[in-house]
Amino acid sequence: MKTILYATDCTDNDASSLRFVYRFSSIMKADLHVLHVYEFPPISFSSIKPVESLKKRMHNEQMDLVDKYCKVNLKNEFQQKSITTHVVESNSISDSILRLSKTLNPDLIIIGMKDSYSARGYFSGNIANALLDDIEIPQLIVPNRMTYNTISTIVYATDFEEYDILSLKKLVEIAKPFSALIEVIHVYKTYEYPAKLLMKQFKDRVSKQLTYSEITFKTIASTKIKSGLLNIVNEENASMLAMLERKRDLNLTNLFYKDLVKDMESDISIPLLVFKKPSVKSGNLTFSIDDGVKMY
Repeated sequence: MKTILYATDCTDNDASSLRFVYRFSSIMKADLHVLHVYEFPPISFSSIKPVESLKKRMHNEQMDLVDKYCKVNLKNEFQQKSITTHVVESNSISDSILRLSKTLNPDLIIIGMKDSYSARGYFSGNIANALLDDIEIPQLIVPNRMTYNTISTIVYATDFEEYDILSLKKLVEIAKPFSALIEVIHVYKTYEYPAKLLMKQFKDRVSKQLTYSEITFKTIASTKIKSGLLNIVNEENASMLAMLERKRDLNLTNLFYKDLVKDMESDISIPLLVFKKPSVKSGNLTFSIDDGVKMY
C-alpha cells in the first residue's frame, strides 16, 4: 500500500479518526493525504470586497484551519510522519473525493462515521454509499470517537465469489504489517444449505492463491445475516470487519450487497472496510479542481 486518502471535516468528532488514520498509515508505510472540503457561503450584494478576494481569503483560512487541526490533534506525533493536505471549495464532498482520487490513485480511501444528529447526518451514509456507486477503490469507514488499538483480528464476510479472493489478497496487505488474524466467515440462513462444503471448496481455492498463514475459515448459521455478522465480530473481539459490496443479483445467492453494507454502518463499533466489486464499465472522471495543497 503506497497512498491513503482521508477526508475530514476538521471537527472535534473527527479527531479520533485523524489519529487512527495517522497511526494506521505510519504502520502501513503509506503516504497520507488529508482532504478537507468546505463551502463558500452566500455573499451579500452589499459587500464591498470582490468575490474572488473573499474566496481567496477563505481558502487561506481553511488551509490554516487544517494545518492547526492536524497539529493540535496529533500533538507530538505530528513530526513523526509527513502528510499532504488538500483544501477544496465544493458543495459535494463525494465528488471532491472522486476527483482527487483520479489524480492520486490511492490504494485506500478513509472516511469517518458521523453521529445521526450531526450537521450532515451519517457521514458514511451520505458519502460512502455515493462513492460505492462510482469508485472501485477500497473504503475504510472509521467509527466516531474510536480509540486506536492495534489491529489483531479482521473478520471478512464472504459469499464464495471469485472477487472475494481478490479482496482477500488486498486484505492481506493490510493484515500483514500488523500480523493480524484474518477470519473468513460465511453466514447462512438454513442448515439445509451446504455451507460447510462450499467453504471447504472456497478455502482450497484461496489456499492456492494466498500464502498468508494467519487465516481461518468458518461458517455460521443465523436467521439474519446482519445479526450473525455482529455476533461473530463481538465474540472474536474483532478489530475490523471487511466486506465486498456487490449488487443484488436475483440469479445468484449473494447475501452481501450495498444495502447490508449501509445497514452495518449504523450498528458497528469497529472500522468497516468495504471492497467494491469491479464493474465492466467505469465512469470517465476528470480532475479539474484547483485545490490548495500543503506538504508537512
